[in-house]
Amino acid sequence: MHRSIEPTEPRSPERRRLLRQAGQLAIAGGLLAGGGWAVLKRKQNLWQVRRERTLMQTSVSVTCLADDVQAAGVAIEAAFARMAATAAQLTRFDPASPLTRLNRDGQLAQVPAQLDAVLRQALALSRLTDGAFDPTVLPVLRYFETLRGASRTDAHEQRVAEDRDALVGYRDLALDARGARLSRPGMAITLDGIAKGHVVDQGIAALRGAGIEYALIDAGGDIHAICGNDPERHWNVGIVDPRDVSRVAAVLQLRNAALSTSGNYRVFFSADRRLFHIVNPRTGWSPQSYSSVTVMAQRSVLADGMSTAAFSLELPRLSALMDAQDHQWLAFSRTGEQRWRSCELPLIAGTAELA
Repeated sequence: MHRSIEPTEPRSPERRRLLRQAGQLAIAGGLLAGGGWAVLKRKQNLWQVRRERTLMQTSVSVTCLADDVQAAGVAIEAAFARMAATAAQLTRFDPASPLTRLNRDGQLAQVPAQLDAVLRQALALSRLTDGAFDPTVLPVLRYFETLRGASRTDAHEQRVAEDRDALVGYRDLALDARGARLSRPGMAITLDGIAKGHVVDQGIAALRGAGIEYALIDAGGDIHAICGNDPERHWNVGIVDPRDVSRVAAVLQLRNAALSTSGNYRVFFSADRRLFHIVNPRTGWSPQSYSSVTVMAQRSVLADGMSTAAFSLELPRLSALMDAQDHQWLAFSRTGEQRWRSCELPLIAGTAELA
Protein backbone atom coordinates (compact mmCIF):
# COMPACT_ATOMS: atom_id res chain seq x y z
CA MET A 1 0.00 0.00 0.00
CA HIS A 2 3.03 2.28 0.20
CA ARG A 3 3.04 3.71 -3.29
CA SER A 4 4.72 6.74 -4.85
CA ILE A 5 3.00 10.07 -5.39
CA GLU A 6 0.78 10.28 -8.48
CA PRO A 7 -0.63 13.76 -9.26
CA THR A 8 1.43 16.89 -9.66
CA GLU A 9 -0.48 19.61 -11.52
CA PRO A 10 -3.63 21.22 -10.08
CA ARG A 11 -5.47 20.69 -13.38
CA SER A 12 -4.33 17.11 -13.94
CA PRO A 13 -7.00 14.39 -14.29
CA GLU A 14 -5.81 12.84 -11.03
CA ARG A 15 -6.18 16.16 -9.23
CA ARG A 16 -9.70 16.59 -10.59
CA ARG A 17 -10.54 13.05 -9.50
CA LEU A 18 -9.19 13.77 -6.04
CA LEU A 19 -11.45 16.79 -5.67
CA ARG A 20 -14.48 14.97 -7.04
CA GLN A 21 -13.94 12.22 -4.49
CA ALA A 22 -13.81 14.61 -1.55
CA GLY A 23 -17.46 14.09 -0.74
CA GLN A 24 -16.99 10.31 -0.61
CA LEU A 25 -13.88 10.21 1.57
CA ALA A 26 -13.45 10.19 5.30
CA ILE A 27 -12.08 13.69 5.87
CA ALA A 28 -9.23 14.07 8.35
CA GLY A 29 -9.29 17.50 9.93
CA GLY A 30 -12.92 18.29 9.15
CA LEU A 31 -15.96 16.03 9.11
CA LEU A 32 -18.93 16.76 6.88
CA ALA A 33 -21.90 16.78 9.22
CA GLY A 34 -24.94 14.56 8.84
CA GLY A 35 -27.05 12.48 11.17
CA GLY A 36 -29.16 9.40 11.74
CA TRP A 37 -28.79 5.97 10.27
CA ALA A 38 -27.58 5.27 6.75
CA VAL A 39 -27.67 1.82 5.14
CA LEU A 40 -26.26 1.26 1.66
CA LYS A 41 -25.99 -1.92 -0.40
CA ARG A 42 -22.35 -2.12 -1.51
CA LYS A 43 -22.31 -5.46 -3.29
CA GLN A 44 -23.97 -8.85 -3.08
CA ASN A 45 -24.40 -9.84 0.60
CA LEU A 46 -22.47 -6.78 1.83
CA TRP A 47 -24.02 -3.69 3.40
CA GLN A 48 -22.57 -0.38 4.54
CA VAL A 49 -24.18 0.62 7.84
CA ARG A 50 -23.40 4.07 9.21
CA ARG A 51 -24.43 6.08 12.25
CA GLU A 52 -23.40 9.64 13.16
CA ARG A 53 -23.75 11.46 16.48
CA THR A 54 -22.30 14.42 18.33
CA LEU A 55 -19.71 13.39 20.88
CA MET A 56 -16.77 15.29 22.42
CA GLN A 57 -18.14 18.48 20.83
CA THR A 58 -17.70 17.09 17.31
CA SER A 59 -19.52 14.86 14.85
CA VAL A 60 -18.49 11.23 15.21
CA SER A 61 -19.46 8.62 12.64
CA VAL A 62 -19.13 4.85 12.80
CA THR A 63 -19.30 2.94 9.51
CA CYS A 64 -19.35 -0.85 9.22
CA LEU A 65 -19.29 -3.14 6.20
CA ALA A 66 -21.15 -6.32 7.07
CA ASP A 67 -23.46 -8.99 5.70
CA ASP A 68 -25.86 -8.62 8.66
CA VAL A 69 -27.38 -5.13 8.96
CA GLN A 70 -28.96 -5.79 12.35
CA ALA A 71 -25.74 -7.15 13.87
CA ALA A 72 -23.80 -4.20 12.50
CA GLY A 73 -26.33 -1.81 14.03
CA VAL A 74 -26.00 -3.47 17.43
CA ALA A 75 -22.20 -3.25 17.18
CA ILE A 76 -22.35 0.44 16.29
CA GLU A 77 -24.60 1.17 19.28
CA ALA A 78 -22.14 -0.69 21.53
CA ALA A 79 -19.28 1.36 20.12
CA PHE A 80 -21.09 4.65 20.77
CA ALA A 81 -22.01 3.58 24.30
CA ARG A 82 -18.41 2.71 25.11
CA MET A 83 -17.10 5.92 23.57
CA ALA A 84 -19.62 8.06 25.45
CA ALA A 85 -18.80 6.43 28.79
CA THR A 86 -15.07 6.96 28.18
CA ALA A 87 -15.48 10.58 27.08
CA ALA A 88 -17.42 11.36 30.27
CA GLN A 89 -14.30 10.57 32.32
CA LEU A 90 -11.96 12.65 30.17
CA THR A 91 -13.85 15.90 29.55
CA ARG A 92 -12.86 19.18 31.20
CA PHE A 93 -16.20 20.79 30.33
CA ASP A 94 -18.48 18.82 32.69
CA PRO A 95 -18.37 20.25 36.26
CA ALA A 96 -18.98 16.76 37.66
CA SER A 97 -16.31 14.92 35.67
CA PRO A 98 -13.31 13.46 37.50
CA LEU A 99 -10.93 15.59 35.42
CA THR A 100 -12.78 18.76 36.41
CA ARG A 101 -12.59 17.72 40.07
CA LEU A 102 -8.85 17.11 39.75
CA ASN A 103 -8.39 20.57 38.26
CA ARG A 104 -10.57 22.19 40.93
CA ASP A 105 -9.11 20.43 43.98
CA GLY A 106 -5.58 19.74 42.77
CA GLN A 107 -5.95 16.07 43.66
CA LEU A 108 -8.12 13.05 43.04
CA ALA A 109 -7.93 10.10 45.43
CA GLN A 110 -9.79 7.65 43.19
CA VAL A 111 -8.88 7.94 39.52
CA PRO A 112 -11.29 6.10 37.19
CA ALA A 113 -9.64 3.53 34.95
CA GLN A 114 -10.04 5.36 31.65
CA LEU A 115 -8.80 8.67 33.07
CA ASP A 116 -5.85 6.92 34.69
CA ALA A 117 -4.94 5.24 31.38
CA VAL A 118 -5.03 8.51 29.44
CA LEU A 119 -3.12 10.48 32.08
CA ARG A 120 -0.39 7.85 32.03
CA GLN A 121 -0.29 7.87 28.23
CA ALA A 122 -0.11 11.67 28.28
CA LEU A 123 2.86 11.62 30.65
CA ALA A 124 4.58 8.97 28.53
CA LEU A 125 4.19 11.18 25.45
CA SER A 126 5.43 14.18 27.42
CA ARG A 127 8.61 12.31 28.29
CA LEU A 128 9.02 10.94 24.78
CA THR A 129 8.70 14.39 23.17
CA ASP A 130 10.79 16.21 25.81
CA GLY A 131 7.74 18.23 26.81
CA ALA A 132 6.46 19.16 23.35
CA PHE A 133 3.29 17.42 24.49
CA ASP A 134 2.18 18.55 27.95
CA PRO A 135 -1.27 17.97 29.46
CA THR A 136 -0.83 20.81 31.99
CA VAL A 137 -1.13 23.66 29.45
CA LEU A 138 -4.73 24.43 30.42
CA PRO A 139 -3.92 27.70 32.28
CA VAL A 140 -2.47 29.08 29.03
CA LEU A 141 -5.27 27.68 26.90
CA ARG A 142 -7.88 29.24 29.16
CA TYR A 143 -6.24 32.61 28.61
CA PHE A 144 -6.27 32.06 24.83
CA GLU A 145 -10.00 31.34 25.05
CA THR A 146 -10.60 34.78 26.60
CA LEU A 147 -9.04 36.34 23.49
CA ARG A 148 -11.44 34.66 21.06
CA GLY A 149 -12.26 37.02 18.22
CA ALA A 150 -9.29 39.34 18.75
CA SER A 151 -8.26 41.01 15.49
CA ARG A 152 -4.60 40.72 16.39
CA THR A 153 -2.25 39.98 19.28
CA ASP A 154 0.71 41.96 20.54
CA ALA A 155 3.48 41.83 23.14
CA HIS A 156 1.06 42.33 26.04
CA GLU A 157 -0.89 39.17 25.27
CA GLN A 158 2.31 37.23 24.84
CA ARG A 159 3.64 38.42 28.23
CA VAL A 160 0.42 37.33 29.94
CA ALA A 161 0.60 33.95 28.24
CA GLU A 162 4.22 33.56 29.35
CA ASP A 163 3.15 34.29 32.95
CA ARG A 164 0.49 31.58 32.73
CA ASP A 165 3.12 29.25 31.27
CA ALA A 166 4.87 29.29 34.65
CA LEU A 167 2.09 26.93 35.80
CA VAL A 168 2.87 24.43 33.03
CA GLY A 169 5.00 21.37 33.75
CA TYR A 170 4.06 17.74 33.27
CA ARG A 171 6.62 16.66 35.87
CA ASP A 172 4.40 18.27 38.51
CA LEU A 173 1.56 15.87 37.79
CA ALA A 174 1.93 12.85 40.08
CA LEU A 175 0.17 9.53 39.51
CA ASP A 176 0.63 6.82 42.12
CA ALA A 177 -1.24 4.59 44.56
CA ARG A 178 -2.62 7.69 46.29
CA GLY A 179 -4.29 8.92 43.11
CA ALA A 180 -3.48 11.96 40.97
CA ARG A 181 -2.05 15.22 42.31
CA LEU A 182 -1.02 18.58 40.90
CA SER A 183 1.98 19.92 42.78
CA ARG A 184 1.34 23.66 42.45
CA PRO A 185 -1.79 25.74 43.07
CA GLY A 186 -3.30 27.01 39.83
CA MET A 187 -2.16 24.08 37.70
CA ALA A 188 -4.79 22.41 35.54
CA ILE A 189 -4.98 19.63 32.97
CA THR A 190 -6.50 19.42 29.52
CA LEU A 191 -6.65 16.16 27.62
CA ASP A 192 -8.00 17.83 24.48
CA GLY A 193 -4.89 16.80 22.53
CA ILE A 194 -5.14 13.09 23.29
CA ALA A 195 -8.53 12.12 24.76
CA LYS A 196 -10.40 11.87 21.47
CA GLY A 197 -7.89 9.36 20.17
CA HIS A 198 -8.35 7.18 23.25
CA VAL A 199 -12.12 7.40 22.90
CA VAL A 200 -11.89 6.29 19.26
CA ASP A 201 -9.69 3.34 20.30
CA GLN A 202 -12.40 2.28 22.74
CA GLY A 203 -14.97 2.39 19.95
CA ILE A 204 -12.76 0.24 17.73
CA ALA A 205 -12.31 -2.26 20.58
CA ALA A 206 -16.09 -2.49 20.94
CA LEU A 207 -16.52 -3.14 17.21
CA ARG A 208 -13.84 -5.83 17.22
CA GLY A 209 -15.44 -7.39 20.29
CA ALA A 210 -18.73 -7.58 18.39
CA GLY A 211 -17.04 -9.46 15.55
CA ILE A 212 -16.90 -6.58 13.06
CA GLU A 213 -14.03 -7.00 10.57
CA TYR A 214 -14.45 -3.91 8.36
CA ALA A 215 -15.17 -0.55 9.94
CA LEU A 216 -14.11 3.07 10.21
CA ILE A 217 -14.62 5.54 13.05
CA ASP A 218 -14.30 9.19 12.02
CA ALA A 219 -14.19 11.76 14.84
CA GLY A 220 -13.28 14.91 12.97
CA GLY A 221 -9.49 14.85 12.76
CA ASP A 222 -9.22 11.38 14.35
CA ILE A 223 -9.87 8.35 12.16
CA HIS A 224 -9.33 4.64 12.81
CA ALA A 225 -9.90 1.91 10.22
CA ILE A 226 -10.06 -1.86 10.53
CA CYS A 227 -9.93 -4.03 7.43
CA GLY A 228 -9.65 -7.65 8.54
CA ASN A 229 -6.80 -9.76 7.23
CA ASP A 230 -7.28 -9.03 3.53
CA PRO A 231 -4.25 -6.97 2.38
CA GLU A 232 -6.23 -5.70 -0.62
CA ARG A 233 -8.83 -3.94 1.51
CA HIS A 234 -8.28 -0.40 2.76
CA TRP A 235 -10.05 2.90 3.36
CA ASN A 236 -9.21 6.13 1.54
CA VAL A 237 -8.89 9.20 3.77
CA GLY A 238 -8.80 12.78 2.50
CA ILE A 239 -6.59 15.40 4.16
CA VAL A 240 -8.09 18.88 3.92
CA ASP A 241 -6.11 21.78 2.52
CA PRO A 242 -5.40 24.14 5.46
CA ARG A 243 -5.60 27.10 3.08
CA ASP A 244 -9.07 26.11 1.86
CA VAL A 245 -10.91 23.56 4.00
CA SER A 246 -13.46 22.93 1.25
CA ARG A 247 -10.70 21.22 -0.74
CA VAL A 248 -8.86 17.94 -0.28
CA ALA A 249 -5.08 18.33 -0.55
CA ALA A 250 -4.05 14.67 -0.26
CA VAL A 251 -5.50 11.18 -0.07
CA LEU A 252 -4.02 8.42 2.09
CA GLN A 253 -4.72 4.70 2.28
CA LEU A 254 -5.55 3.48 5.78
CA ARG A 255 -5.90 -0.12 6.92
CA ASN A 256 -5.83 -1.50 10.46
CA ALA A 257 -4.35 1.74 11.70
CA ALA A 258 -5.24 5.19 13.04
CA LEU A 259 -4.74 8.66 11.66
CA SER A 260 -5.02 12.04 13.34
CA THR A 261 -4.78 15.55 11.89
CA SER A 262 -4.17 18.67 13.97
CA GLY A 263 -4.41 22.12 12.39
CA ASN A 264 -4.69 25.84 13.06
CA TYR A 265 -7.68 26.34 10.74
CA ARG A 266 -10.66 24.94 12.69
CA VAL A 267 -10.28 26.23 16.25
CA PHE A 268 -8.41 29.53 16.51
CA PHE A 269 -8.79 32.53 18.80
CA SER A 270 -7.27 35.46 16.87
CA ALA A 271 -8.16 36.50 13.34
CA ASP A 272 -4.54 36.14 12.25
CA ARG A 273 -4.57 32.52 13.53
CA ARG A 274 -1.48 33.16 15.61
CA LEU A 275 -3.44 31.86 18.59
CA PHE A 276 -5.16 28.52 18.21
CA HIS A 277 -5.99 25.50 20.33
CA ILE A 278 -2.43 24.11 20.52
CA VAL A 279 0.07 25.52 23.01
CA ASN A 280 3.83 25.17 22.75
CA PRO A 281 4.66 24.32 26.38
CA ARG A 282 8.15 25.79 26.00
CA THR A 283 6.98 29.26 24.94
CA GLY A 284 3.44 29.67 26.28
CA TRP A 285 2.30 30.59 22.77
CA SER A 286 0.80 28.71 19.85
CA PRO A 287 3.51 27.16 17.65
CA GLN A 288 4.02 28.86 14.30
CA SER A 289 5.87 26.34 12.09
CA TYR A 290 2.92 24.42 10.63
CA SER A 291 -0.70 24.82 9.61
CA SER A 292 -1.51 21.09 9.63
CA VAL A 293 0.17 17.88 10.80
CA THR A 294 -1.19 14.38 10.14
CA VAL A 295 0.19 11.33 11.97
CA MET A 296 -0.55 7.68 11.24
CA ALA A 297 0.00 5.15 14.05
CA GLN A 298 -1.28 1.80 15.27
CA ARG A 299 -3.49 3.40 17.93
CA SER A 300 -5.57 6.55 17.76
CA VAL A 301 -4.35 7.77 21.15
CA LEU A 302 -0.79 7.81 19.78
CA ALA A 303 -1.74 9.44 16.49
CA ASP A 304 -3.75 12.10 18.34
CA GLY A 305 -1.08 12.93 20.90
CA MET A 306 1.78 12.88 18.40
CA SER A 307 -0.03 15.16 15.93
CA THR A 308 -0.46 17.64 18.79
CA ALA A 309 3.16 17.38 19.91
CA ALA A 310 4.47 17.65 16.34
CA PHE A 311 3.27 21.25 16.08
CA SER A 312 5.90 22.27 18.66
CA LEU A 313 8.77 20.37 17.00
CA GLU A 314 11.13 21.67 14.35
CA LEU A 315 11.07 19.61 11.16
CA PRO A 316 14.31 17.61 11.75
CA ARG A 317 13.20 16.63 15.27
CA LEU A 318 9.68 15.84 14.06
CA SER A 319 11.04 13.57 11.35
CA ALA A 320 13.50 11.80 13.64
CA LEU A 321 10.96 11.21 16.40
CA MET A 322 8.31 9.85 14.03
CA ASP A 323 10.85 7.57 12.39
CA ALA A 324 11.97 6.23 15.76
CA GLN A 325 8.34 5.39 16.65
CA ASP A 326 7.57 3.98 13.17
CA HIS A 327 4.81 6.56 12.66
CA GLN A 328 4.02 7.98 9.21
CA TRP A 329 3.27 11.67 8.87
CA LEU A 330 2.41 14.60 6.59
CA ALA A 331 2.99 18.26 7.51
CA PHE A 332 2.00 21.55 5.85
CA SER A 333 4.02 24.71 6.41
CA ARG A 334 2.56 27.72 8.22
CA THR A 335 1.52 29.24 4.87
CA GLY A 336 0.39 25.88 3.51
CA GLU A 337 2.61 26.28 0.45
CA GLN A 338 5.13 23.60 1.44
CA ARG A 339 4.47 20.01 2.41
CA TRP A 340 6.73 17.36 3.91
CA ARG A 341 6.15 13.66 4.53
CA SER A 342 7.69 10.43 5.76
CA CYS A 343 9.01 8.06 3.12
CA GLU A 344 6.53 5.24 3.89
CA LEU A 345 3.41 7.40 4.03
CA PRO A 346 0.72 5.61 1.92
CA LEU A 347 -0.01 8.70 -0.16
CA ILE A 348 -2.12 7.91 -3.24
CA ALA A 349 -3.01 11.44 -4.30
CA GLY A 350 -1.36 14.77 -3.60
CA THR A 351 2.27 15.82 -3.40
CA ALA A 352 4.76 16.31 -0.56
CA GLU A 353 8.51 16.57 -0.24
CA LEU A 354 10.38 13.77 1.52
CA ALA A 355 11.76 15.08 4.82
